[in-house]
Amino acid sequence: MPSIDRHHPVPDDCRTSTESSLPAGALARRLGVAPTTLRSWHQRYGLGPSGHQAGRHRRYTPQDVAVLTVMAQLTARGLSAAEAALQARRQATLQPVDHPAVSHHTQSAARGIARAARRMDVLTLRETLTAAVAAQGVVHTWHTLAGPAFILISRARYSEARRASTRRVLARCLSEVFATVPRPCSGSSVQVLLIAIDEHRDCVALDAVAAALAEDRIASVHLGAGLRPAALADAVGRSRPTVVVVWSHGRHCRGPEILRTLADVSGWRPTVVIAGKGWAPQGTPAVGMVGPCRDLADTVTAVAGLI
Repeated sequence: MPSIDRHHPVPDDCRTSTESSLPAGALARRLGVAPTTLRSWHQRYGLGPSGHQAGRHRRYTPQDVAVLTVMAQLTARGLSAAEAALQARRQATLQPVDHPAVSHHTQSAARGIARAARRMDVLTLRETLTAAVAAQGVVHTWHTLAGPAFILISRARYSEARRASTRRVLARCLSEVFATVPRPCSGSSVQVLLIAIDEHRDCVALDAVAAALAEDRIASVHLGAGLRPAALADAVGRSRPTVVVVWSHGRHCRGPEILRTLADVSGWRPTVVIAGKGWAPQGTPAVGMVGPCRDLADTVTAVAGLI
């Protein structure tokens, strides 16, 4: 094994790059796939390892791992490798919403959004968020600006009352901006129904899903939160959507009831996409499907998982 010159230690950036990356074998075990599958995904679809040099061992950066995790999840659900690669590559530049933006530029922008929300400066919020959606799209704006801004607000040291009003201001501005994203033209078939279980929260996450689907030219109907089972069954029976997205931010008892209602609608059985932290253990984001797997359902699942 080569020796390290103690008088010339390894630079910090080199140590960080090595220590934060994964070799192919470790990543394959984490994802539950064969190392040859990772090599195939790299050769056929260009999915990691980024920066690989010929003759050296393959090492995957955290960003590579995030993209390949999506790839593995989508192929496990039955999506073709080619389509899964397209969906996985879509989020190649996204950061998880559970962590503040890592680049100096996006971190500064997220702080500015949080400050504007605290000041109730809705004009600045709308202008900033509208420009971000126009330039980078809904999903990227959600991950790099809105999500980190919400986290910064929740960690702020001012009172809970101030944090609550600040979150509400940001959520309402986001909903207004997402509503301006052009929808499919009139006469288009509305195939996706969006509902939320949480009755006392803003449905801004579903507003983001609706806008992101619109960017993909998929029309949806957003019914918000608090819909009673009978009303939900009536809405599904009349609209006959291909997919119903059920969003839950917090864990509570209404989830199974909603799923039973959707399964019992007379004469119609949509694919149900469950999304949000309320469906997963320990508060981790979750997305999954109940019912037949269809191309549209795969697309909706991928979008809901990114939001």
